Amino acid sequence: MSVCKYCGREIDWMQTAEGRYIPVDLEPVFVIEGDGDECFYAEEEGMLTGRPARLEEVQTREAKINTPLGFVPHWRTCPCRGDYRRKGE
Repeated sequence: MSVCKYCGREIDWMQTAEGRYIPVDLEPVFVIEGDGDECFYAEEEGMLTGRPARLEEVQTREAKINTPLGFVPHWRTCPCRGDYRRKGE
């Protein structure tokens, strides 16, 4: 576990399929795949594309088992994200 040097929040790091490490928020979210264009990272599945599940979509045990968990890239939630963007992005 690390701390974001810009906002001070605790973060974790995940390795992508390309071997790079990216900062992610600590709490995973349930991801509805194919229904959205946001990227999430999962330990086993790698990158997931979709949207965060709404609470009512994952209330049953079966839904929780069948809905993948993903981690949100920290740059999406960091309140200081504009301070550390690379030039040209």
